[in-house]
Amino acid sequence: MTPISLHVNDATVPFVTYTHDGIEYIEFDTSMCIPPEPMVNAMLALELLDAPSKKVVMINHRSPAGLLAKVSDFYTIDVTELEGGKQKLVFSYKEGVSDKADLSQKHCAG
Repeated sequence: MTPISLHVNDATVPFVTYTHDGIEYIEFDTSMCIPPEPMVNAMLALELLDAPSKKVVMINHRSPAGLLAKVSDFYTIDVTELEGGKQKLVFSYKEGVSDKADLSQKHCAG
């Protein structure tokens, strides 16, 4: 499980990818970013989440409420509290549902 750098157009933070137990993970850390960067990067990552064999991992400084409001109906999202108040969010593809998510609006309202 060695992370490999992943180029994502328009991303403002580094992305990496790795495989663990047959699942491809796409991970990024926006914990040091200010809005709208977490939303922008999350939406870019979710565009890559196109199969049940993939997951997106986001590390953020707090719960991304605007993002969750936009996408929680389309993905399974597991949240883990990390040290220092950060959160680790793992987005999983929902067969027949995730493909319907509108990922075009990459900015939050506030």
